[in-house]
Amino acid sequence: MTERYRKHAEAIVESFKGFLPSSLLNEISDDHFDELSMMIESAISTAVLEHQERFATQLGKLAENVRHESERFDETP
Repeated sequence: MTERYRKHAEAIVESFKGFLPSSLLNEISDDHFDELSMMIESAISTAVLEHQERFATQLGKLAENVRHESERFDETP
């Protein structure tokens, strides 16, 4: 997945470059654009991880509810 995020971050940076005037592009080094790409990739990874953690919590609660309901049905005569 990280490769996918990296490629997406690089595409964002390339798109961003299209908004900059050429005079400014000449003043910003490739290292700075690489750093921007890494920051974007990190932001994407963080957002995805937070979403996965929320989903895992919800899934855990759902499993607990299913277990509880299953036990409740086992107890009915």
